[in-house]
Amino acid sequence: MRRLGILFVLGFLFLSACSEPEAPQSKNKSKSGEDLDSYPMIVDSCPEPTYDGDTFDELSEEEQKLYSVDHISEEMKERNPDVLQVATLQTKRQEFLRKGISDKGYTLEDLKNIGDMYMVKGTIILQFKEQLTEEEQQVKEAFTETAEDLKQKFNENAVHIEKVNLSANELNKQNEALSEIIDGSTIKDKLWGYGTCTPSNQLKIDVTEPLTEEEMKQLDENAEVKIAVQVEEPNQLEGYVTEVKENEMLVDMIWFSNHPEEVQVGDRVNVSYTNVMESLPAQAGAMEIEILKDLRPEGADMSTSEAIKKAVDKAKENLPSSPSQNAYLSVKEMDYHKKSDQWKVLFETTASEETVEVQIEDE
Repeated sequence: MRRLGILFVLGFLFLSACSEPEAPQSKNKSKSGEDLDSYPMIVDSCPEPTYDGDTFDELSEEEQKLYSVDHISEEMKERNPDVLQVATLQTKRQEFLRKGISDKGYTLEDLKNIGDMYMVKGTIILQFKEQLTEEEQQVKEAFTETAEDLKQKFNENAVHIEKVNLSANELNKQNEALSEIIDGSTIKDKLWGYGTCTPSNQLKIDVTEPLTEEEMKQLDENAEVKIAVQVEEPNQLEGYVTEVKENEMLVDMIWFSNHPEEVQVGDRVNVSYTNVMESLPAQAGAMEIEILKDLRPEGADMSTSEAIKKAVDKAKENLPSSPSQNAYLSVKEMDYHKKSDQWKVLFETTASEETVEVQIEDE
């Protein structure tokens, strides 16, 4: 077996997790609430948003017609409800926001100088600093005007505005300073990810085991903003790779970032991961990826990886695809039939509500 460790660095955080696979709960096992009183700059987790966002079922029938949902199969809705309930809203509303801002001569990058943005379910949360220059105030007005247009297009709960002390760029500078602190400490050996708690304007680090008192003290004394220290217990997923891009691989309808160079379509892998961001397919960062031993059933000429690769290629030839809607595949079942000397692979796909069955000659 080949084992490859991967460190996933969190940059931008959408605070809502897919139902399947379920994102793990954050836990701080290093200190009790009472002990943390000794470290004023450290908290045990990123606070949950206090705002309740939209879901698809809560929308009016008229608004539901604005979203493209025909490509989401009933099986996918049952297996991963947030694809319909949350990701559909996020995609459409963010697209509207980006276009509205672009028409006014700005981009989402301009927002990072004066605030930030994140999602609660299907609702966009825009954050703005109170103290802004005249030029920055013009940027804010462009975003708030677009926010009003967004409410008119969808509903009043489609976007919400909050006040913050730091912009995204300012918080990222604090994050860079945190990285320097960690690089020169024993915390680095326990670290698998770090980033920002966007709603609370805080930083966060995710570690594989509790920090010592000395490590907690080092963070506390050097931090300029509060830091959430979270001990994460990763999820495990075993499945087949059905697509590989430059920095991602697709397994069971989840894009995992930073895949090992040698991974190929058809490989059976075991992935350790935590945070999941909604989309179709979903997105996650892998802590560790293990490429499992290839299997060859008795009497078969091809291995399972070879059969999967051929089945993926054959399935894609018959699936509808467009620039705006790619067809992605996930292996649901596979079997080798010795009597007929054929492989049967059953796929779930984003291009159809029905599963796709492919038969491959063993050769």
